[in-house]
Amino acid sequence: MKILLIFLLIFILGVILFFTCKDIDIYTIKSRNKGKKILLVGGTHGNEPSGFITLLRLQNAFKKNKIKLKSGELTIIHNSNPCGYYLDNRHLNIVGKPIDLNRMYNKNFIINKKIENIVDKYDIILDFHEGWGYIRNNDGSIGSSIQTINIPKYLYTDILKILNSKIDIDYKKWNINTRKSIENTLRDYCLKKHKKYILIETTGQNNVQELSIRVNQNLDIINYILTKHGLI
Repeated sequence: MKILLIFLLIFILGVILFFTCKDIDIYTIKSRNKGKKILLVGGTHGNEPSGFITLLRLQNAFKKNKIKLKSGELTIIHNSNPCGYYLDNRHLNIVGKPIDLNRMYNKNFIINKKIENIVDKYDIILDFHEGWGYIRNNDGSIGSSIQTINIPKYLYTDILKILNSKIDIDYKKWNINTRKSIENTLRDYCLKKHKKYILIETTGQNNVQELSIRVNQNLDIINYILTKHGLI
């Protein structure tokens, strides 16, 4: 009886978390001057915190007028999986069949649908994730890499140069990820919608690399993209 009660309480907690975690913070800032529309998405997987931390810091900087938007439109979704983050869990839920938000695009799932509606109207999407290792050193990991769709070569070449200029150890340097797209990911959705897209994968799961390093790498990429397109 006691075990059944504990299981019931865990189940109820899981259901409560599932429904409350569908509310995500979407922050949009618009300039009076025409320009590119750029979407930044972080926190898809709760055990990959650097994107969430980076984008929250950026969002607060805009709110406090430490950074001003010169043109275009910027939307920041700093944490698309708040329950996963607070539970340090990759998935949305801890009870029942695991739900990976990055396998739920084009499936009419409520959280992903909100993001899809923004993607459809935007020009460039930056998608922040974290790998468990280094793409140059660990088979099976895509940490310290970027993957692009419809992005000019000079742009992603510049990004790699900026990141790698601050790294001395060769296997920790960033590479282009050329692996095939996985179905129902945000990359897959952007590919089908013919959007410009960059997947950013720092090396950071299980804190294999200091959080400050990963956040600064994300900020370097964001600063370059926003500056290059005249938003800041």
